[in-house]
Amino acid sequence: MIVSPLDYRYGRENVKNIFSEKTRLNIMLNVESAIAQAESYYGVIPDSAYLDIKKVVDGNEVQLSRVKEIEASINHDVMSIVEALTEKCTAGKNYVHFGVTSNDINDSASAIQMKRALSIIISDLMVLSKALVKLINENEETIMVGRTHGQHASPITLGLKFSVYLSEINRHLERIQEARKRIIAGKILGPVGTGAALGKNALKIQEKTCEILGITHETASTQIVGRDRYIEYLSIINNISVSLEKFATEIRNLQRPEIYELAEYFDNDKQVGSSSMPSKRNPVVSENIVSLARLTRSFIIPEYEAGVQWHERDLTNSALERFTIPYASILVDDIIIKMAGVFSNLFINKEEMKKKAYEDQFIMSESVTTALVGHGMPRQESHEFVREASMYAYDHSITFRESLINKGILQHMPEKDLNDSMNPENFLGVSKEICEDTIKNSDNLQKYLAGEIYD
Repeated sequence: MIVSPLDYRYGRENVKNIFSEKTRLNIMLNVESAIAQAESYYGVIPDSAYLDIKKVVDGNEVQLSRVKEIEASINHDVMSIVEALTEKCTAGKNYVHFGVTSNDINDSASAIQMKRALSIIISDLMVLSKALVKLINENEETIMVGRTHGQHASPITLGLKFSVYLSEINRHLERIQEARKRIIAGKILGPVGTGAALGKNALKIQEKTCEILGITHETASTQIVGRDRYIEYLSIINNISVSLEKFATEIRNLQRPEIYELAEYFDNDKQVGSSSMPSKRNPVVSENIVSLARLTRSFIIPEYEAGVQWHERDLTNSALERFTIPYASILVDDIIIKMAGVFSNLFINKEEMKKKAYEDQFIMSESVTTALVGHGMPRQESHEFVREASMYAYDHSITFRESLINKGILQHMPEKDLNDSMNPENFLGVSKEICEDTIKNSDNLQKYLAGEIYD
């Protein structure tokens, strides 16, 4: 029986496979093999024992069905793997899982899964970045109305809006790069973190094991890796999800018929927008992104609770972490790729953007205020002059320009300068430079990360 929507509706197979039952088993077996390799390297177990364990693991001799059969009897998930592995070994059967505890295996396996997931998330963000770079290049001079408090503000460019988005994505990529060394950590020091059963070379065995596995290791641990690492992982995922919801919300707002400046792609030949209203073209992907982003962020709450353990460890983190890390990882990948698809196929109504920017003269109030100061009027006096003219225009249903002239603005500046100050194209500031700098920063970051993505 399939229950989770991840099994039939959401998520991509490459990420879901990382957290599948079979993959998890294979990773845990590889951790056991790496431990045996490190122990043989330091003379704790015979080389023949390690080679035998490695042969069984590499040959995929341990079957998930057998592990489940054993677990049904003994009611211990990791020990069922240990027993299933031991059954297949000969020279190594007396040394499987020697000197370690369940969470040495569990947490090291989780580190490998998070490492693989982060590699895909980085790739996803790079795809999203490229879609944004294209949009910025194509729209760095596309004039539109800026909006604050849901009201019209000074003019901006669409390229500037997308540059803000790209800058956020760049910072997320930087955060992942900086945090990986803290997040991707295993531990091989037994049930209370002393490494006593491994002898004097316990720290070296831990370091060697994690080196083999391609992860870092805890400096000091209890029975488990510090959950501050998992919390940081989920915090980064949550931060990404906030950005995606922000982007998607903007598209939803600008797709409203009374605005209609941006819109998701809609397949007019086949796509159905509503079961009752055949005319509808809803921003369903953006809404889906928002919905899943909100769910994604919820998984950090139980992980915060998991960071609080009794003494060296209890079991209160175990069940919830079967959801938190996999679900958040699968969902954030899903919505990043969806967001990249929305941006790659975005409808941009440049004519409507330009029309609004030129029709609403009030968006030039800052420009006029600045021009008056340039002609010698003190700034606060200039602000009040323009404010009074604006309110008069609202109250008497006349244009902003008419009101300014009625209030005597031509006594303070020539009409040509007034006209120039009322032209949106003349008040875009350094928008184009910002667009170009953002693209440059993104290109440099992508080149750097291209050689840094984990396999």
